[in-house]
Amino acid sequence: MALEEKDFIMRQVKQLAEGMGKFLGLESIKEIINYDQAEEDKLSDDEIETIILMTNLQDIQKDKRVSNEEISKELGITEQDLEELYSSERFATPAELIEIRDFVEKNGF
Repeated sequence: MALEEKDFIMRQVKQLAEGMGKFLGLESIKEIINYDQAEEDKLSDDEIETIILMTNLQDIQKDKRVSNEEISKELGITEQDLEELYSSERFATPAELIEIRDFVEKNGF
């Protein structure tokens, strides 16, 4: 997949997560995103989940007025890694996904 195409898809996922993501489950969002894409162009489930979870994590951070430092300590990742995940410079590792998912679920999303 070309970089421009992946960036476009990532922006779509973020917008969907920010808008309807609070009302739809992860599987529904994955189906919507991947509906018209060829198999080789699809984002992986983990990539989609990273984008959605990071959107939810930002909402939690804003609601609770928690700093990046506090969030990174809670998740066991560096602030630099947190920034890269927020900006979609990279996707979460499987271990990071577990920590982020647990944190988000524990905090009401």
